[in-house]
Amino acid sequence: MKPVRGTACARAGLLGNPSDQYAGRAIALTFRDFRARVALEPAERFEIVPGAADETRADDAQAAVGRLREEGCHGGVRLLQATLLRFAGASERFGALAPGDARLRFRMRYESDVPRQAGLAGSSAIVIAGLRALSAWFEEDLGPERLAEIALAAEVEDLGIQAGPMDRVIQAWEGVRFMDFAGTGGERTPLDPGLLPALYVAWDPRTGLDSGLVHSDVRARWLAGDAGVRAAMAVFPGLADEGRECLERGDVAGLCALVDRNFDTRASIYTLSRADHQLVAIGRDHGAAAKLCGSGGSVLGVLPDLSVWPKLERAHADAGYRVLRPQVG
Repeated sequence: MKPVRGTACARAGLLGNPSDQYAGRAIALTFRDFRARVALEPAERFEIVPGAADETRADDAQAAVGRLREEGCHGGVRLLQATLLRFAGASERFGALAPGDARLRFRMRYESDVPRQAGLAGSSAIVIAGLRALSAWFEEDLGPERLAEIALAAEVEDLGIQAGPMDRVIQAWEGVRFMDFAGTGGERTPLDPGLLPALYVAWDPRTGLDSGLVHSDVRARWLAGDAGVRAAMAVFPGLADEGRECLERGDVAGLCALVDRNFDTRASIYTLSRADHQLVAIGRDHGAAAKLCGSGGSVLGVLPDLSVWPKLERAHADAGYRVLRPQVG
């Protein structure tokens, strides 16, 4: 057996999220500036190798505690464990192999440069990359939609993460897509990346909150029939519909208004961090529109024109944030 590798890109929601968890609609994109990679190689026995995020090493225990308080207790091994578990249940080839088959003895390694806890779908990127690597190793084509379904089940059902389908769907298909999450087999329409106006992604390099924690309170309020949450979730799908129309006719001003409304609607029902508000404010102060890429910690912004980019880039750096123009695809 030859070594194989699977990769998955970071993602950003353009419009409609977080309604994907509530049978809504969204437009999202992947960008190649950040990736997760999972490699499989022959070994004498099966092994998942811990990555940098799984190690807890410091000068002393107090320093380790300080780091854990700042960054949280996270890692990729549990994600790959759930990925393997779900792949085994979905794969016909895996279950058909006889015990002792050489294909069952391999080493899994992962690495990721997706900023942690920044709302850029770093966890699902590891799962998708792992599924792609396993599919290549066992020569089984799952297809993008099945890939997304397995990834979501691994995180939600096996790990108890509060998550919706958008991240896994766009990372499985890649590019830019309009997605309808009402019922099964909803619309997954690809959009030409050339329709996108000038974009930027800005994020807080300091670790934020776990996405499951961010979503859990709103989910509970939704289930309890909270009128404010229900009203907000009814707004998001329409923003995705209107956003697709704006992209198709080249209406950048209209798109910017929708992006700003998406953020304001979300802010009306979620408790957002100071960094989230500041990231959006920096964009607005420079004439851009901005909204959260995902659960929080990063924003996707729409530039009115490229002339504002140098000042916008400098303003983020001065405030301690990082920013780039994403390579969409």
